[in-house]
Amino acid sequence: MEILRELLSAGAADACLALEAGRVRITSDSGGLVLISRKELLDWVGTDPDATAMIEQADLLNTEIRLQGA
Repeated sequence: MEILRELLSAGAADACLALEAGRVRITSDSGGLVLISRKELLDWVGTDPDATAMIEQADLLNTEIRLQGA
């Protein structure tokens, strides 16, 4: 959940959460499999999300990561 908060506060408008070589990281380049962009996350949870919204989004992303085999 902390990495999602970091993504929300990322300075780059094109920041995203990507899966690369089995690791999840915040990036602005096109490397790895993009899990969610900063814009998408903002659309889902808003600029000041509550804990429940962040937990739900983190659970969805964890499921997606597991489905990718990481």
